[in-house]
Amino acid sequence: MMHLLWVIPLVTGLAAMWFGRLQSLALLAFLVCGLLGLVHLVRRPRGISTPVTGQERDTRAERDVPPHPGW
Repeated sequence: MMHLLWVIPLVTGLAAMWFGRLQSLALLAFLVCGLLGLVHLVRRPRGISTPVTGQERDTRAERDVPPHPGW
């Protein structure tokens, strides 16, 4: 439902344009929805991450990489 979060401020903003007494409600909706959007960005899952074991870890010292030809 987070993908529909933009609908609430839009509807309250349009309602506030027609009915002047709803401006405080529209402002409150903008603030709450903005805060919820920021919380969602911070707390969203980044994807499935697998823990790296010692055998899978690749360090520069262990790799056999030839030096750059220009050096």
